[in-house]
Amino acid sequence: MAERHERAEQELLEQLREIWPSDAPDRVRPVYEDIRTALRVPDVPYPFRFLAHWPPYLAYAVRQFSPFVRSLAFEAAADALRAEVAQALAATARRERFEPIRALVLREHELVPKLLLVLTAFAVGLRGRNTEPAPPLGTTLPREESPPVRPAEFPRMIDERIAPLPDLRSLPDTARAALDELATLRGAPAVDDFSRALAITDAEALRHLVQLRQEQPGSALATLRTQIDQLADWLVRRFTLPGAKVLPDFMVAEADVPVIRAAVEALQAVARESLLDVTLARLVLDGAEAARRSPYPVSQPVG
Repeated sequence: MAERHERAEQELLEQLREIWPSDAPDRVRPVYEDIRTALRVPDVPYPFRFLAHWPPYLAYAVRQFSPFVRSLAFEAAADALRAEVAQALAATARRERFEPIRALVLREHELVPKLLLVLTAFAVGLRGRNTEPAPPLGTTLPREESPPVRPAEFPRMIDERIAPLPDLRSLPDTARAALDELATLRGAPAVDDFSRALAITDAEALRHLVQLRQEQPGSALATLRTQIDQLADWLVRRFTLPGAKVLPDFMVAEADVPVIRAAVEALQAVARESLLDVTLARLVLDGAEAARRSPYPVSQPVG
């Protein structure tokens, strides 16, 4: 039953056409701008290009949660995810093959943990807190004390250290086989920006990423997936989440909620797999200690 549900979610993503910023309707464009300046990136990451098929939901969820994205607590949560995955994959050997795509690896290592947290917040909000209540502010998290949750601590901006994406709208035929193989290893579609940017800019690096995946013991990855999901769920429960009960007030049709939730959960799985891949790439570039933390910490000046 669970496998059929996961397959249905994957098929949903494969059927959706991404809504690129240049094609976005007027009501989506300010939401895209909210996303970019909250995450400090020069372009709109892939989850929101899919979720833009439901503009009222996307507008509500992003505007509800983006103030928390602009907080020290959110930055600490992203580093907690980075550290968890880096520690589990730390035995991965250093290699130089990913040096030509360093800017892309650093960009995605900065961004993907945050995307997973955002999508987890959306998912928990849609299904409700039906496992445990949110821990009180200031609660000690699994690693260390996180800063109090104070939304909107950082101004809206674009971080000039973060590289823009190439045009992802047309993939070379020569890279499709590697992307398909990567999707099979992941158990999730390769629709994320990291894998598709690799396919366009460096097909050899994409093949090396597939090899890195193949070298990881399947049982260890299965355990790590569970750990990532549990940690992400725990981390976001400290924030005010975009809950489902008020969706009718924001003109979200009740009939749309199940398919929105399926799309969010499918994208959440893609983000988790992308986090595994980009952490592997960061490990082979810079080692375990660097992979444990943000490549572009907010404590350092931009530019």
